[in-house]
Amino acid sequence: MRKPGLLLFFFCSLLLTGFSGSDKPYENSRFDTIDSVRFHYRVWNDQILHPRGKVLLIHGFCGSTFCWRNNYDTLVKAGYKVIAIDLPGFGYSGRDATLNQSQSNRARLIWELLKKIDGKDTTKWNIVGHSMGGGTAEAVALTNLQRTQSLTIVDGMIFIENGNVNKRVVGLVNYPIYKKILLSYTQKTYLSFNNFRRELKGTYGFLPDTVTTNGYLKPLQIEGTAETVVNLLANSKEIKPLNAEALKQIPILIIWGKKDRTIRLRNGKKLKRAVPAIELQVIPDARHMPMETHPAIFNSMLIEFLNRNNH
Repeated sequence: MRKPGLLLFFFCSLLLTGFSGSDKPYENSRFDTIDSVRFHYRVWNDQILHPRGKVLLIHGFCGSTFCWRNNYDTLVKAGYKVIAIDLPGFGYSGRDATLNQSQSNRARLIWELLKKIDGKDTTKWNIVGHSMGGGTAEAVALTNLQRTQSLTIVDGMIFIENGNVNKRVVGLVNYPIYKKILLSYTQKTYLSFNNFRRELKGTYGFLPDTVTTNGYLKPLQIEGTAETVVNLLANSKEIKPLNAEALKQIPILIIWGKKDRTIRLRNGKKLKRAVPAIELQVIPDARHMPMETHPAIFNSMLIEFLNRNNH
């Protein structure tokens, strides 16, 4: 079985980690602007007066709200208000090649967005993040524990301390000639249909169909995406120090695919050693995308955890 491509591994190893116009990508799409960053997000169960809880879904690298297509119905039926966001530079959110893409800065922007969504509602949030978005979800929880009901990390790019920016890599990527080469490769090769389909095969464990591949690729074809991808390496300096030990204040679930070759299970185990109260659930036959490839067992794990921690 082919291992994930070099570029995907490169990004996952080194990171801490515009859509414009009036057309809505989905019936429940919404847009809002935070600090000049245009966010696209989707909302389910918005009209319920007393939801069981509120859930925020954060996708991973090169993903979008599309990643959660096998999960939100289960959450909705269980009575949760659900919001799935597109991180800046991905999905149908805006593109800005100068934005600081550190986990702590993403967390800041997300809380500003949630404040606008909440209005006077003081109900706490259940934060769920996958892969790169798992590190973002961790940062979201750590930057506002008082507003966080629980945290769920799925095969995540997690940290004990969020200071692991590789300065040599940042300097190399910002060197004009190397930045130009990486940008060209991302545009012409990495984001091509055939290559991206192979990348998905590495994370799924099987070759995805055309519909699934295009579901990922459609928003990635928006102008400025390649620049955003390169900027993830060039501009990710943390704005706030964070330490995972503070997570002991909230309920935490980690779900991991045992056969994940992109971000290996040992990373989840490392975080659990740092915060022993964490619940670690392993899906034996899953790789990097258990919420997509094993939705039944994934959804049952997530719902059981959420129900137990939302009364």
